[in-house]
Amino acid sequence: MRDLLRRTTKLSTCLLFLALSANGIYAQQLPPPSQPPEPSGPGQLPPCPAKWDFHPEIDGIYRVADVKPPKATHSLDPTFSDEARSMIKKQHIENFEAVSLVGFTVGADGKPRDLCLMKAAGFGLDKQAFQAVEQFRFNPATKDGAPVAVRLSIEMNFRLY
Repeated sequence: MRDLLRRTTKLSTCLLFLALSANGIYAQQLPPPSQPPEPSGPGQLPPCPAKWDFHPEIDGIYRVADVKPPKATHSLDPTFSDEARSMIKKQHIENFEAVSLVGFTVGADGKPRDLCLMKAAGFGLDKQAFQAVEQFRFNPATKDGAPVAVRLSIEMNFRLY
């Protein structure tokens, strides 16, 4: 009987250790802010409207599904912000992952414009994503052979392992 009790205690101790270890791993990942920041002053990033309406006959902006899509000719990966680096170092985080979703319009000239934030990563990473997207260049979308503007969104991933 004692032998059975000892084995059960050993097993429950192992399970408890595994549960605490797994909990510690997940605790290192911070959740992103729940909502995009409201633009309240200079330097704030504008949030995207809840619904993008498409009226090609009014504003000349199409859906990608309705035209031949644009092709990226120049793109950059965003860099980590100093704020994110210091937060990661201060909290001793080993594995960090965040996503910033940026919406924008690719103009008929192939340059991104009207950038807005669809999903915030926080920690200054959204600003880095905006700066990277602003430098993108595209061969514009075309409809019947003529260049047209389209709305797109791009997911910018930040990972540190």
